[in-house]
Amino acid sequence: MKMTKIATTLVLLSLCLFTGPLMAQGWLQTYQPGYAALTIAREALPTDDGGYIAVGDISLPTGAPRDYIRLWKVDANGSLQWDKVFFYGDIRLDHSNSILPHPEGGYFVLGTNNALDAIVGENMWLLRVDAFGDTLWARTYATASNYNTAADMVFTQDGKLLLAGSTYDGVDSTSGAYLVKIGLDGTPIWEKEYQWHSLDITPTLSEIKLLDDGGFIATGAWAHPATPAVIRFDALGDTLWTKTYAFSTGDELWDIEPTPDGGFIVCGQASGFAGINPIAMKLDAAGNEQWQQIYDVSYAKAVSICPATNGGYVLAGSLDNYIWYPAAPAGFMLKINENGAEQWRHALPDSLGGYSRLSSIEPAPDGGYIAAGEARWISMLIKTDSLGNSITNVLKGNLYNDANHNCSYDVGEDSLAGWKLVIQGDGPDQYATTDSNGQYSITLDTGTYIITVLPPNALWEPCVPGVAVQLQNFYDTTVVDMAMQPGIDCPLMQVDVSTPFLRRCFENQYTVQYCNEGTTDAVDAAVEVELDPHLSLTSAELPFQNLGNNRYRFEIGTVPYNSCGDLKFTAYLDCDNTVLGQTHCVEAFIFPDTLCQEPANSTPIVEVEAGCTGDSVYFILRNIGIVDMAMPADYIVIEDDVMYLPRPFNLDAGDTVRVTEPANGSTYRLEAPQQPSAGGGLVSATVEGCGLNAMGAFSIGYVNQFPLYSGSSFIDIECRESIGSYDPNDKQALPRGYGSAHFVKPGTAIEYLVRFQNTGTDTAFTVVVRDTLSPWLSPGSVRPGASSHPYTWSLSGEGILTFTFAGIMLPDSSTNEAASHGFIKFMANQRPGNPLDAVIENQAGIYFDYNAPVLTNTVFHTLGENFVQISNTPEIPEEPARLSVRVAPNPASDWATFLVEGMQNTTGDFLLYHSNGALALRHAFQGNQFGLDMSQLPGGVYFFRLEANGKRLGSGKLVVGRP
Repeated sequence: MKMTKIATTLVLLSLCLFTGPLMAQGWLQTYQPGYAALTIAREALPTDDGGYIAVGDISLPTGAPRDYIRLWKVDANGSLQWDKVFFYGDIRLDHSNSILPHPEGGYFVLGTNNALDAIVGENMWLLRVDAFGDTLWARTYATASNYNTAADMVFTQDGKLLLAGSTYDGVDSTSGAYLVKIGLDGTPIWEKEYQWHSLDITPTLSEIKLLDDGGFIATGAWAHPATPAVIRFDALGDTLWTKTYAFSTGDELWDIEPTPDGGFIVCGQASGFAGINPIAMKLDAAGNEQWQQIYDVSYAKAVSICPATNGGYVLAGSLDNYIWYPAAPAGFMLKINENGAEQWRHALPDSLGGYSRLSSIEPAPDGGYIAAGEARWISMLIKTDSLGNSITNVLKGNLYNDANHNCSYDVGEDSLAGWKLVIQGDGPDQYATTDSNGQYSITLDTGTYIITVLPPNALWEPCVPGVAVQLQNFYDTTVVDMAMQPGIDCPLMQVDVSTPFLRRCFENQYTVQYCNEGTTDAVDAAVEVELDPHLSLTSAELPFQNLGNNRYRFEIGTVPYNSCGDLKFTAYLDCDNTVLGQTHCVEAFIFPDTLCQEPANSTPIVEVEAGCTGDSVYFILRNIGIVDMAMPADYIVIEDDVMYLPRPFNLDAGDTVRVTEPANGSTYRLEAPQQPSAGGGLVSATVEGCGLNAMGAFSIGYVNQFPLYSGSSFIDIECRESIGSYDPNDKQALPRGYGSAHFVKPGTAIEYLVRFQNTGTDTAFTVVVRDTLSPWLSPGSVRPGASSHPYTWSLSGEGILTFTFAGIMLPDSSTNEAASHGFIKFMANQRPGNPLDAVIENQAGIYFDYNAPVLTNTVFHTLGENFVQISNTPEIPEEPARLSVRVAPNPASDWATFLVEGMQNTTGDFLLYHSNGALALRHAFQGNQFGLDMSQLPGGVYFFRLEANGKRLGSGKLVVGRP
């Protein structure tokens, strides 16, 4: 294990409070292209998919001016998704101002283009781009002077767009405001120009906002030297009033927001001999000053203001010479209440490289803020919580296979991709996963943490079980590499089979995922699948061998350790001999299916087989181990949703017990415990559709209410009910649970299936499924499973699962319905110690490209015990056949005699049960006849059984009569 402290320019940083405690939430990321350039972020806005879109400028240091507009998209964690630069010529001085989402998808980008041509000059420039930043069209807007700069844009009340900027005429030295109203296709509707004499080219307008009456309010600077001004326009762009303000000399107003009382609040800077200070000023509806507040942050200016999520406002800007960072300007945030009183402030740290500034700030959907700016000419975005806090530290490293057991990385040792780590500190546990290169990264507060790798099985051992790390200083990156060692050299295969849905009379696609979670490669690996009798294999990606009885074998070859693969096949579901809602099962088997080291002591191993013969349902319990069961165990049989009383069984090595039930159309399930020495757990088998009931049908919908226990980690069972219509984007959970409350027992693992379909009008290039686990589930137990398409996955935070289908190219349903579907399956265990009646809920968000998420339905389970109804007629015939038991008299009142026919001198137990399943009495007997005193029993119906050596001899019903 190697541990290195790094304190350099960071990729993920945070804000340092001037005062108050640190409660870090959020992130800070910088975005440098893969080539030499100076960049800045001008503005960032939230997007429907939970991420952010940012616009800014990029300058290439090539001698001649080469300045261009840059647009990039990040996800909810600030990770870059795409990056576009608009190169419209060789020598340019283009720059950006604002971005807005287009109502039909994609964005408007406003800026100023300047080809450094004295004839063309510079013009207001609007780009229309799609959701991936590709240009759909571009258009310029200009007055006759040909010198026009953009400032801001805003949607109008009638759904059009208003562009605002400035104009300058170099002939008569006039400058002024320039407004253009356009349609969403870029066509001008009207334009307005307002001129004032000036000695310089003055950016007259800064920001403009839409008002409730359809008019607009803007900030700017009139005349020279610049005089701060606020201008009120009507819906047609005509001025209603203009107000100018003087705080000292060289003042500026940069941004403005309407207030709930019909007035306005503006921010800017007040300049004088004492320096520069940020200022906020409150105006009434006519622009008259109500109050102003200059804040004691020396050499700072506030360039952006936004409403705070909890009332008041947040200002953002930069400190040109703050005392903590002499000669190193720093970006800042400052929160004020409705009356201008300061509530908190934050500054960006000097560790960003000695220079940083913020250009804009906007509310984020979660109640925090998203700010844009730059750190020493590197574009920067900051996501904070509602108090302006952001996470300060980065913990990252590499996880590798320490093949030579020296606890140090050596060249050639493999990185371990797709592994989970848990980071434990004073707060909730945090999780991370390694990427394809074995790298992990997580942002954390300062504090002491223990980093633990969560291996997939006991074949792996950590070099150091848990690594302690202390994050003492803000804004540091700490590198901790982790080593895992093979404890036993052995492959260990896992298999998972799934399908998104099952439709009668159609071909249905199945995916089998196989993984080698062992420490060595698996040689000559193979997958076998056994199909339901009503399914027929029609095609497969790989060649296969027909083994008979609807079972097929696929040769996989060598599967490297710590790797997965998949194979797909299609199976046709019969029309004529099936009904809608019937359950059909597929079993997948993976080979090699043995452990390299057998348990030290041999053990009995129980398996169960089930089937249907004309008039009966049968189950066969079998001990396939080489030793006898040490003591009896109980199995249960459930008919639909009613459970029979538990019955004991005790199997010698190689012995079987056959259990039969009538073929009456009910769904029968037998469930038995696996021996603790064989790993514990349960084994089960279910039979649906054997025989018909009195209505000439059979019951459906009961198979998946309980877990499907295969009894082996090398086997997976997938049972699905056939469906007709369906929700194209939904979530399912297995087991479904018992009854309307979906009861499951504590400790039951849950499989989730998320299905998605592109019902849009164009191909989806990327699909992302995000799932926040219930607090009752264990994030460290998550096991990704089969899917329709290749994916990458990550586990982050306290239990946020993200599955990314990059480059999926999912066609829309109108173009190719069959190919428009996809799915992902995963499993999670419950946390130990979950209380009864806890409700485990789960919902996923499905993101198609960069659109708003499609939220699935919420599935839920309730934790309980003894929730299955117990049958009043506990009749479970066994083989060998029951002995006949005669009872006289029956009904009985005081005394009853029991005669067991066909049995001689046998010692056993007589058990009598109330009709609700409760044990009434237990009596030891010897021989084939005995009597019992019934006088103390309440009147009613009772059920009895006779046992010997853990096996049932017979059973029956007894009525106790009372006057």
